[in-house]
Amino acid sequence: MARDHPGLPIILIAGIPIVAVRLGVGFLRFQARRKRGVQRFRETLVRGGMPREQAGRLAQSYHDVGSLRKVLRAAGAT
Repeated sequence: MARDHPGLPIILIAGIPIVAVRLGVGFLRFQARRKRGVQRFRETLVRGGMPREQAGRLAQSYHDVGSLRKVLRAAGAT
């Protein structure tokens, strides 16, 4: 493949930092939205009358569902 297109490996190598930055920015946005969502979820539960301790535990479970690390660990364990 590289013999047919001599500049292709250079183009691919040059694109790696761009992909890495986009992935990093996307991941940080995901983390921020996740955090805000968990905070809103907890606040809504407390406003709805749920005790703070119970709302905190439920919100932590909600937070853990979106954990990329835990999802990958679970996928590797199966």
